[in-house]
Amino acid sequence: MRVRNLVSAVALSTALVTGAGVLTDAPAKAAPVSTDLGSVDLGSSDLLTPNSIFLWQGIATRYIVVLGAKMGTYGQTPAILDRRLNVAARMAKQHPFNRMIVSGGNTWWLPVSEAQFMNLGLIRRGIPMWQMVNEGRSTSTVQNASYTVGMLKAMGANGAVIVTNGFHMGRALGDFRAAARKQHARIEFRAAYA
Repeated sequence: MRVRNLVSAVALSTALVTGAGVLTDAPAKAAPVSTDLGSVDLGSSDLLTPNSIFLWQGIATRYIVVLGAKMGTYGQTPAILDRRLNVAARMAKQHPFNRMIVSGGNTWWLPVSEAQFMNLGLIRRGIPMWQMVNEGRSTSTVQNASYTVGMLKAMGANGAVIVTNGFHMGRALGDFRAAARKQHARIEFRAAYA
């Protein structure tokens, strides 16, 4: 009983600090912050999906790639990027030995890349920093693909799951496959919709 009360107190204080609780009248502006600091989610039914099986078959050679999105003027995370980070975090917890590449460069006038903002968002969702690799030079989907494929090839990858939104997925997969052909990289790409 004391443990339940302690957990409830921690959840309540976290909700009050982050503004994600029901005690505020204003709607939450950001995704709720996870209080889960790095646990592995092996009890999920998502472990038998094609993407999950794909990642488990090549722990050292298959990556999760998360594409960035333009940040707000003051570094606010757009809703489309929040959805990408939520999907990526869930996958990373289910596959703690697969590395993740966060891809995105220019953030307008801010001295921080989209990839670095995404690092913070993933850390807040319980993903350890060692699981992430940054690609922070790209300013377009074509450059996301070109630079990330170069990194994947250099790391000996043979596959990657691309995390982006549905409206963006077709173009992103096309760009990644074209970049792999151009760089003579034998990498299979799969879609993970946010």
